[in-house]
Amino acid sequence: MSLFDFVKKLLPKDSTSIEHNLSYKPVFDSFGVNFVTDPAAYHCLNQGQGGGLQLVQHVLLKMLQERTVAEPLPNGFRIDSEEAVLLDPEDADALGLPVPFDGSFDLDVQGRTTKSGFTLTLFAKLGNNKYPVRRKGPILVFSESTQFLLSPSQLDAIKAVEGHSALSADERTELANVLAVAKLQQATKNGLNLDLKHFEKFELVQPENVTISANLRADGSLELSPSLGDGSSSEELQNRWVQLAGDGQVIRVKDRIVLLSDEKKQAVQEVLQNRTIPANKVAEFIQTPSAFLDASIVNLDLGFSVRVAGIGKMVYLPFGQDSDASNKWFSTNVVSEPPERLVKLLECDEDIQAFEQSYEQAKGQKADSVVVNDESIDIRDEQRVQGALAEAKDKIVQSGDDQNDLEIEESLVRKEKVSLLLKETDEHNQDIVTKVENLDKSPDFDRSNLARSPFPHQESGIKWMLALLKSALGDDHDDLYRIQGALLADDMGLGKTYMTLVMLAEYLALQKQNSQPEKPILIVAPLSLLENWEQEVAVTFNSSPFRDIKILQSGRDLKDFRKQGAERESIQLSSVMNDTKADYESIRYALHVGPEAATKRLDMDRRIVLTTYQTLRDYQFSLCVIDWGIVLFDEAQNIKNPNTQATRAAKALKADFKLLATGTPVENSLSEFWCLFDSAQPGLLGDWTYFKERWIKPISNAEEEDKPAKRLEVGEDLRAAVGQFMLRRTKEDELTGMPTKTIRTGLRLDLADNMAFAPDLAQQMSGAQKIVYDQIIEDYRKSKAKEDGTGHALAVLQELRKVSLHPRLDQIFKTPAGSSKEAMQQLNESEKLRMLLNTLHDIRNKDEKVIIFATTKKLQAVLKICLDKIFGLDIHIINGDAKAVATKKDQLSRKGMITDFEAKEGFNIIIMSPVAAGVGLTVVGANHVVHLERHWNPAKEAQATDRVYRIGQKKDVFIHLPCLLHPEYDSFDVNLDRLLAKKTMLRDAVVTPEVVNEHELMNSMGF
Repeated sequence: MSLFDFVKKLLPKDSTSIEHNLSYKPVFDSFGVNFVTDPAAYHCLNQGQGGGLQLVQHVLLKMLQERTVAEPLPNGFRIDSEEAVLLDPEDADALGLPVPFDGSFDLDVQGRTTKSGFTLTLFAKLGNNKYPVRRKGPILVFSESTQFLLSPSQLDAIKAVEGHSALSADERTELANVLAVAKLQQATKNGLNLDLKHFEKFELVQPENVTISANLRADGSLELSPSLGDGSSSEELQNRWVQLAGDGQVIRVKDRIVLLSDEKKQAVQEVLQNRTIPANKVAEFIQTPSAFLDASIVNLDLGFSVRVAGIGKMVYLPFGQDSDASNKWFSTNVVSEPPERLVKLLECDEDIQAFEQSYEQAKGQKADSVVVNDESIDIRDEQRVQGALAEAKDKIVQSGDDQNDLEIEESLVRKEKVSLLLKETDEHNQDIVTKVENLDKSPDFDRSNLARSPFPHQESGIKWMLALLKSALGDDHDDLYRIQGALLADDMGLGKTYMTLVMLAEYLALQKQNSQPEKPILIVAPLSLLENWEQEVAVTFNSSPFRDIKILQSGRDLKDFRKQGAERESIQLSSVMNDTKADYESIRYALHVGPEAATKRLDMDRRIVLTTYQTLRDYQFSLCVIDWGIVLFDEAQNIKNPNTQATRAAKALKADFKLLATGTPVENSLSEFWCLFDSAQPGLLGDWTYFKERWIKPISNAEEEDKPAKRLEVGEDLRAAVGQFMLRRTKEDELTGMPTKTIRTGLRLDLADNMAFAPDLAQQMSGAQKIVYDQIIEDYRKSKAKEDGTGHALAVLQELRKVSLHPRLDQIFKTPAGSSKEAMQQLNESEKLRMLLNTLHDIRNKDEKVIIFATTKKLQAVLKICLDKIFGLDIHIINGDAKAVATKKDQLSRKGMITDFEAKEGFNIIIMSPVAAGVGLTVVGANHVVHLERHWNPAKEAQATDRVYRIGQKKDVFIHLPCLLHPEYDSFDVNLDRLLAKKTMLRDAVVTPEVVNEHELMNSMGF
């Protein structure tokens, strides 16, 4: 049966789909693929009308548009070749793209790279034959009927050959020829099946900086040599500079080929022409090297903070949580995934090493699971774990790191994860506490440029920051234990962003007043918040006190400051390393920083640089060499683990003052609290060993029944220890006149003061949902009777969780509703979704807005399609796929989706993932929240809830917790609700609720 006939059978009889256009047809051109339909069909699809494959494709393309993968066309969408080859195989198949090409390629090389007659021809092998490569956008074309979708590495290789073939004879210089080969080598490193013949042995390097190395002669003079940071010694390069004579831009050192741009060649010549520093001028040269060399082309100014001890391979710190129970240490907020999930989660050598360390700890504690990137992995089958680990390692070796880099890696040269090495703090430095005893308690600040007046609690918060800031500015910057940072741990929704921006403006004013440099400011935040920070500056001040704002992120301003051909700095050739450490001359800097970058430099005075924790990790050397005025870490829980490169880079940043801001200073463990303060104020809580002995072990050693009291005792002691270095307030304590917040639940548990019993939110499952649920339980009991069913129980929890949402979720995802009537029928098959519908109708009757929190992407898509049809809406989905920062004018970022959602008059719906939306987003246009899928971490659920309950909310807030019941015993939802209620009983500034783990839920359900 043809696809056309198959789709027609799926469509409901009352579908409004256009008969002759039941699916988007991919149309390929030289630059990508277009998915178009006729105007009438496109209009219907945008209204949520239609059905079958066409509607699935439309929703998929809309989601790809939100991720800036697809671009809108008048009657459809467009995906560039570079994006099309990166599509998930299931997505590509659903969009009608050809199957991937899994064959190999052959390369024909004519001539030498030093000659203009050098040519490259690529052939594709199909069966026993090979054909000249013919490409149309993202596909490889053998004939009209034989076409294949290219992989990213295949596309890169073909484009490299196409680009080289288009060069004229005069343009085929040695540099251009070698660059073409470099791109092919990069493609093979990324997985391309291609025999490069004799080119396999070469390593290509493009220096990011030209620095200097110096040799002290017997007469006291200095001999300078250019240093390229490629691993070549001065001795190796000494006799090869002659290769740059005339038009030469290529240096060959053994099997290494070094390519120099015009700028880099000029820098080399600058050093060679001024390479002797007389003995009587050495001291002057060391003090002001720019008096001897042109600092605009030679990198002369590289220095790190006082905390940086060096640069070397990552060494992991034994680090863990306060172990209230051995298993809980390795638990998470979801049912454990099979070991094979590791292949997807482990993306680099750093991930591998971190997992192997956690895995060994877990085995020692006889744990059944271990956390990887917030996901729980079942580790009970060691053979499967080791198999997945081996596959992940192979994938990393084959994948390479950046498809845009022009670097070639010789097969015998390894790359290592390297990072800045940190000086350890003393056990406990008491002098730090003494220094803040005489803080200026009420420093004033200028309000004349503020577009809005601060609330009383914000005014006190600003003064707290300024008091510490002034103390830091007056302290010795070369002292590791100077006053240098603090933790702003205010509850979510109190206006941390506003307070911080006022403080930043005041910092620049203080520096100007004292004739001190108005240094650049760095704000590190999750990707989803970058746009929010940019917009907050505009609404906080009448006129911006900052030079400008740059977003150091791909798709925004990163390209303007990244050096051509530079790779991520967190990966360096092992050849520049000794046993553990590299010298500074070997570092490759990827960003334009320092005075030598002139107008290209990132670190302009009075500039705000916004970036993410991932970008900080990837460009740590460039960012850590900058002398920042203030560094702010928003949602600072992102640097709670000392064994990540982002955390190490955060601690190594050089700044007058560091402020860490987070509403959840501890999400899982007190050990996270130590790591935050080791970043903000080193030495305040001692080193890790001291902290563990004083604050972790008392909890671990307590009897089980005494642990809650001991946790509170330790929390109070820890709060006292940090003193004035942490500010922690709650909305309930600080805000007067806030609307009420009511949590509606259908379960009669011990209801807190702000909870209301709502029997309509607890309904019994019935029909197919109960039948499927009971069958899962029955199958498990039979299995358990025959063998140990512990491992199977984890899978059962996953199945029960899924069926509690909908008994046919997979099926209705593939056959979306074509009408409002069919959408109602599909949702009403689930009693939980029936409760959701009733709640939504009540909210619509009040003309108010609602956020639906759900984690399962299939459920998100089903809800969008069905609720669009039922309520006549175009609902946005904010999850991990939604773009955090808009890069094109037609794209909506997460912030843009929220603005669009709030702008609609009256009733509206938005669907969010509690994780994607749980950091910093403000959605006060909604005053209803439905937690359709409960997050197993109470802190995460609270973060999600507080998207609506914060400053700016004008209406009373209602949190709806629908719960599916079973007529005979406690259901999955009931057990999870009970455990979450227990976890939220502890509320303290430091001690926070624990995460529900799968073992507790299994025990609660009697598994």
